[in-house]
Amino acid sequence: MSGARPTPFTVELLDEVGYGRLSAARATELFAAAFESRGLNLERAGEASVVLVEPETIRDLNHRFRGKDRETDVLSFEVDGPYGEMAGEVVICPDCADMDIEELVVHGALHLAGMDHGEDFDGSEMARTQRAVMDETRG
Repeated sequence: MSGARPTPFTVELLDEVGYGRLSAARATELFAAAFESRGLNLERAGEASVVLVEPETIRDLNHRFRGKDRETDVLSFEVDGPYGEMAGEVVICPDCADMDIEELVVHGALHLAGMDHGEDFDGSEMARTQRAVMDETRG
């Protein structure tokens, strides 16, 4: 989406692991495309954050909030919903990622936009939407 118009909301990025290959501006662009793909009004969308963490941190969060005592690649936490002051937070573990970090940002944003994929991600509407958003944002 090179030359894309500025979005009225922002995504804060906290890189706790020194990943260094994702900027807040790019995270905002990816979130905007994901939210727009779900028909959300960016003029009303709340802020979001992306946090890049170590495997131990994501394992602890996965256990605490989902009852699963194992590492995972991405978790999404809704705070106030898409139109609240703080839409939510996406937590990503680069060391646990099976897909590109940017794609995990989109994945988390789609969860915050209300999508789910159940057990069969590859066959889900969410997977198709995620691929479409990634294709759109690859410039």
